[in-house]
Amino acid sequence: MPSQSFTQAQRVRRRGEFQHVFNKGSRVASRYFTLLLITGSTSTTRLGIVASKKIGDAVHRNRAKRLTRELFRRHHSLPGGSVDVVDVVVIPRRDVFHAPYADLDRDFRAAWHRAVARLPRPSSDAC
Repeated sequence: MPSQSFTQAQRVRRRGEFQHVFNKGSRVASRYFTLLLITGSTSTTRLGIVASKKIGDAVHRNRAKRLTRELFRRHHSLPGGSVDVVDVVVIPRRDVFHAPYADLDRDFRAAWHRAVARLPRPSSDAC
């Protein structure tokens, strides 16, 4: 079985990378998450998570990040457009702790599809 670990190549890590997504990315809000997407500059889709102290203590922030990473792992390769590589920043909301996993899954999937649909389509100048 292949490893399902979340490698450094799959993470938005530096402050400048987060700022780029916040400044230029398209924002989609849902009940449990806010997603910001921008067409990626690397060869892989990457995830950044912003779990502030508004969510709760360290235990709650880490739980929110684990849930977000699992949802991302399950859904980032869903067909939803012709964009293959994106940088994603997810901001979980406090309600994430009170929802059943099935609701989180459905909400993340819907937000993901809406966010991907908002991304600019690659131009087809290969004529």
